[in-house]
Amino acid sequence: MAKRESIIRARRGAVLAEFAIAFMPICTMFLCVCQLSRYSIARLAVLHAAQVSVRACAVIKDPDGKSMPGADVQLDGPESDIERAAGLAMKPFEGSGEITHSAPKCEHEGEANGGTDTVEMTGTYTCKIPVAKGIVCLGGAKTFTVHAQFPHQGAEYKL
Repeated sequence: MAKRESIIRARRGAVLAEFAIAFMPICTMFLCVCQLSRYSIARLAVLHAAQVSVRACAVIKDPDGKSMPGADVQLDGPESDIERAAGLAMKPFEGSGEITHSAPKCEHEGEANGGTDTVEMTGTYTCKIPVAKGIVCLGGAKTFTVHAQFPHQGAEYKL
């Protein structure tokens, strides 16, 4: 009977059992936090691209949507310059395949020297971290829309 009591009261292996029980939830939580941080970075990157393109929109286009005279940054037309600005902001994320974005949609409100330019962009983040992509993204990807505004302070050009 003494032998049986020693087996019941034995503590050997208790730490290993606790580790085995706690490891999976902690590991899953860590992977989900990593996935959420990568999603936040993707959202910030697309927001930055929208902010850069709204500044290009304010400089290059007037409220009528025509190219402003004297805007020598224009290469292929105002639309492509605004898209190029967004593309340059997204260049560091180009090869990853995790972030895709739509072309920026530029809108003007108000007059040339008192209105507001607004850009809307849609981004898609493809989740890639195992285990967490099924929990955080549910469908493998998250789509979001960002808006950026800039007061239109375009100068009046005289020819």
